[in-house]
Amino acid sequence: MIKHNCCAAAVVTILLGSACSSSRQETPRLPAPEDSSSAASPAPATRNDPPRDTSPASTHPDWIKSDSAARHVTLSLETAVRPGSTMASINGYRNGEARVVVPLGWTVTWNWRNADSSAAHSVVVMVQREKIPLEGGRPAFSNAVTRMVTQGLDSGQTDQSTFQAEEAGWYWLLCGVPSHALNGEWIELRVDPDAKKPDLVVKNPS
Repeated sequence: MIKHNCCAAAVVTILLGSACSSSRQETPRLPAPEDSSSAASPAPATRNDPPRDTSPASTHPDWIKSDSAARHVTLSLETAVRPGSTMASINGYRNGEARVVVPLGWTVTWNWRNADSSAAHSVVVMVQREKIPLEGGRPAFSNAVTRMVTQGLDSGQTDQSTFQAEEAGWYWLLCGVPSHALNGEWIELRVDPDAKKPDLVVKNPS
């Protein structure tokens, strides 16, 4: 009888030990869910690019020489056909692509040369109207015109003019030979009462 009790006790002990051992086994841990706030890739920084500046660009080329003390500006002008074109331009500009700015009351001297081997040209300053004129006419300022304004000067010929920019306003600086200005041979001249020095404004710079 004692022997059976000992066996029974041993069986109970084994079963209890197995149960305790099972209860002590750790349940496998599942990986923690990712924190969506930290796992998500950061949003790209917003780039607030300024809008493209389409306003004319101001520059001061070598062909504009100014003397502020004397209130005098000298323009070196040349009419020529630029590479890749069949039409003449004034210092490389056509159709009002450039604007010469002169302070009100300054003296303007231009040294002009016709560098176009295929045609005669001239230069005259005229008040801007609704339409480009067919040919050169009365200059806006006394002496603001080359010789033989409608006939033009032949290739290689030069002319010098000096005048007073005595009235503020918007002007054309154009070739006076018939149809030349209509075909784009002109730039602008602005006599500006607020300008402190001469300048060049280029429209739609490349």
